[in-house]
Amino acid sequence: MQSQGRVVVAAAAAVCAVIALGAITYARTHANLPSKSMVQDGAIVTEHASGTFDVKLAPVGEPDNADGLTLGKYSLDKQYHGDLEAVAKGTMLTAGTEVKSSAGYVAIERVTGALKGHKGSFVLQHNGTLTRGTPQQNIVVVPDSGTGQLVGLTGKLTVIIENGNHSYEFDYSLPPSQ
Repeated sequence: MQSQGRVVVAAAAAVCAVIALGAITYARTHANLPSKSMVQDGAIVTEHASGTFDVKLAPVGEPDNADGLTLGKYSLDKQYHGDLEAVAKGTMLTAGTEVKSSAGYVAIERVTGALKGHKGSFVLQHNGTLTRGTPQQNIVVVPDSGTGQLVGLTGKLTVIIENGNHSYEFDYSLPPSQ
């Protein structure tokens, strides 16, 4: 049973890594985005944050294997570095199929720390799929989840995994008073 758990953890990590590889193209395509847009008539300021993170996945319970599908549940522990100095805890659900290059995951994580000096917490919602090798990723701030100096935070985060290293690109907005 223990070796099966290790295989499932490795599979979940592989699913996340392959989905994130598609995000590399997005990040490189949008690398020339300005770090801050102009504020006009009290409009919300759009910022860009980036950095690295460390993540630990741990299985929660036994995987569900039936009909060629594998469902898994994992706890997430992250440490963000760079423009976002924070810790995060969350839960990830995965689905693997008989087609080696097709899978999916969803996750929720609470991020607590400082975003470019603004202290508080917020929640990220993940949705990723791998369709016969083509990844798609959507990670957004849950509306109205910001606390402290991050009240009103909105945004989209992209995970990038290259050579086993994890990094992020985060385009976000805070109300002008923040």
